[in-house]
Amino acid sequence: MDRIDELVERAIAYTEDILARGPEHWESARDGLEKMRRSLEAGAPSHPALERLRLYIEALEARGGGRSTN
Repeated sequence: MDRIDELVERAIAYTEDILARGPEHWESARDGLEKMRRSLEAGAPSHPALERLRLYIEALEARGGGRSTN
């Protein structure tokens, strides 16, 4: 696992922690993830962690803006 992988995994874990506290934090969490996505697209467009991040963002959106489906 390289540094980019670590950063993406930490961002995902942090986002899950934030969203566990309440879905009202969804917009700020998503903004941070999107900023990271744009940065990776510009600096490391072929890195596999970029696809992991994209899929994670899509999955959050699919489950209703970060709200748990439980």
